[in-house]
Amino acid sequence: MQQLSKEVTNLFSYLSAGVSAYHVAAHSRQLLLEVGFEELALKETWKLEKGGRYFCMPFGTTLYAFTIGSACELANGIHIGGAHTDFPAIKIKPRPEIFTQGYMQLNTEVYGGPILNTFFDRPLSLAGKVVTRGERYDRPVSHLVDFKEPVLYLPNLAVHMNREVNEKGVPIDNQKHLLPLLGTIGEELNKETTFTELLAERFDLKKEDILDYDLCVYNTEQPYQAGITGEFICAPRLDDITSVCALVHGLIGSDNADRVNLVCLFDNEEIGSLSKQGADSQLPAVIIQKIWQAFGKSAVDCMADITDGMMLSVDVAHAYHPNYPGSQDITNYPVLNQGFVLKTASNQSYSWDPEILGAVMALCEEKEIPYQRFVKHSNTRGGGTIGSIISSHLPMKTADLGVGLLAMHSSCEMMGAKDQAALERFARAFFAI
Repeated sequence: MQQLSKEVTNLFSYLSAGVSAYHVAAHSRQLLLEVGFEELALKETWKLEKGGRYFCMPFGTTLYAFTIGSACELANGIHIGGAHTDFPAIKIKPRPEIFTQGYMQLNTEVYGGPILNTFFDRPLSLAGKVVTRGERYDRPVSHLVDFKEPVLYLPNLAVHMNREVNEKGVPIDNQKHLLPLLGTIGEELNKETTFTELLAERFDLKKEDILDYDLCVYNTEQPYQAGITGEFICAPRLDDITSVCALVHGLIGSDNADRVNLVCLFDNEEIGSLSKQGADSQLPAVIIQKIWQAFGKSAVDCMADITDGMMLSVDVAHAYHPNYPGSQDITNYPVLNQGFVLKTASNQSYSWDPEILGAVMALCEEKEIPYQRFVKHSNTRGGGTIGSIISSHLPMKTADLGVGLLAMHSSCEMMGAKDQAALERFARAFFAI
């Protein structure tokens, strides 16, 4: 097996820690604190200094980290990298207890667009946030929680009871078939047991104080190397922790004296980004304007200055699948381990223009960083990212890019190890130029 590069080691740590969007943001926060970034509160007036490094977490699943060059002139603009902390998942509903023929199950709903059958026959756990009563009704207390061990299981129906499963597959009824087993009725569980009681016991909380929760089901498998020489990485949540990891470590590892650099970590990309914590909100503009305001410049000055900047929408791309060759464009198809991917679409579902793509390619060639191109097959709708959304709020040239994946939106995805190294190297270069 190949020895893991520094960039892939960084990614493995992120993947192990990032079991929910809350945990992805929390791990990012911890990394920034460890290297001396100062945490700010959104509601306060910011007192910033040139040469300073700062971050703000307006909500539990979002984070904005930025550096201000020691000789920074705001008229030089800004470089922004955006990614998302959320991933396709199955989430637990309120009052989820279901008792069926001696089993206890949990009621769930689908978040985003996961490949649902990949959650069957996997070790599953729960992670997210639990909220309890505070001293005032409008000041509840948040608790980051993770069961860590596989407390849930979704078993497939045996082939003997569905003889056509390999030919016709299994249609999944979300309300009937996505009810994971939690246990059997006995000494530990009974028909009076509530999920709230289990949360209270596991995380040392008072049952009567628990108000609500936001918990997702996740695959507990750890990231691992695959392929004859270990050139592939297989792991849950590569979409989009690969991008979060590259941007955060790229910002930490870069140094630029003349400009503001900003990393934006958004939530809710998988459901359209239209939320207070998503890319389709006013929050990015508020953050940038607060930076400019700290140096005595107006919101109008800010919006004028940033037009000279550049923005990256960093999200995963579809790699060429050798078993399904007809799914890709006939001339623009990325292959694992041949570089990160630049994505373009004439309908702007991927944000781009020739100038920003030219700048990205020139930087890659100068730094000898491998890259590839992706354009969707002309008969398919393709996907979308935060790129066009956020660039509609911020008047900046924007490029869409990321590592190529196979099995995207599966509970376990696949990528090339070299591509993560290329992406993080590019992020460092982008923030350093």
